[in-house]
Amino acid sequence: MKKEGQPAGVKNIVLLVLPQVQLLDIAGPLDVFTAANRFLNSSKPDSGYHVYLVSGTSEKIICSSSGMPLSCSHTIYDIDFPIDTLLVAGTTLCVLNEISPDIYHYLQNIKPEVRRMGSVCVGAFVLAKAGLLDGKQVTTHWKFADTLQKSYPKLEVNVNPFFICDKPIYTSGGVSSGMDLALALLEEDFGKSLATEVARHLVLHLKRSGMQSQFGETLPEYEMMSPLTKDVRDLLKDKLGETIMIEYIAESLNMSIRNFSRVFLKESGMTPGRFLEKMRLDQAKNMLEYTEMSVDMIADKCGFSNAASLRRVFLRNISISPAQYREAFKTTE
Repeated sequence: MKKEGQPAGVKNIVLLVLPQVQLLDIAGPLDVFTAANRFLNSSKPDSGYHVYLVSGTSEKIICSSSGMPLSCSHTIYDIDFPIDTLLVAGTTLCVLNEISPDIYHYLQNIKPEVRRMGSVCVGAFVLAKAGLLDGKQVTTHWKFADTLQKSYPKLEVNVNPFFICDKPIYTSGGVSSGMDLALALLEEDFGKSLATEVARHLVLHLKRSGMQSQFGETLPEYEMMSPLTKDVRDLLKDKLGETIMIEYIAESLNMSIRNFSRVFLKESGMTPGRFLEKMRLDQAKNMLEYTEMSVDMIADKCGFSNAASLRRVFLRNISISPAQYREAFKTTE
């Protein structure tokens, strides 16, 4: 049933707002959908979107992470209209531990009535805790991808795409990726021509090249590592240009090779060799951004046999070459 007074072709979209929400998680998709309405008004006046900010709490005024208050038209306790698409906007992980269980019950109950459900950034954690992502391939902000995977092993986290569609679930990566997702939803609803027109109006690419993982470190943040993983990182961080054997790491930590390999894999989710490669990759990315060193010199200082080996690691992990990475992310004085 459509809301009274609403044209039959209009789709109701809910942006679910939690305390400390990132403004762009809301404003980005909102601008995509409202821009689409402006173009549709002249060609299809009886179609488009009604976008609602809905609070995930009992309060209609929500404070964003930047301190700006957001006024929601509804809360999850008083929605009085059918929903076509619901997107959970991102917030901080700390907030997710404090919100009412009612939000998870609401999402579970509303899912059968919603055509599409998705998330922006850390909003994926909310859908996951509600049990709505089990068996799905999903993404989230690159910084929290490992945490999401370890916390919810029944889902498959892919940190690379800016968004993933595993119908009827749609998840997007960090912050601005919500606009990539909104453009994809617009294209799905009204075609590529309109989506392209909106992307041009907002000075965006309809489909961004590259992948989300190019923007962040390959390894999780230090604070999110286990004690053993931190010990290994601290041991190796100044030795990446040297030949490093697993025997050296295990002996330095007073562990047998077999026990170290088993425990490290369990705690970090990767083998020691894979962890070392990621450490070297992160250091190479940093050098490409902040130094004028040649790729050959960077390869040597990071423990790669040559520039070709470094290039293979870049292509395998982030799908661009060292030269392309430097061109995209080199800092300027």
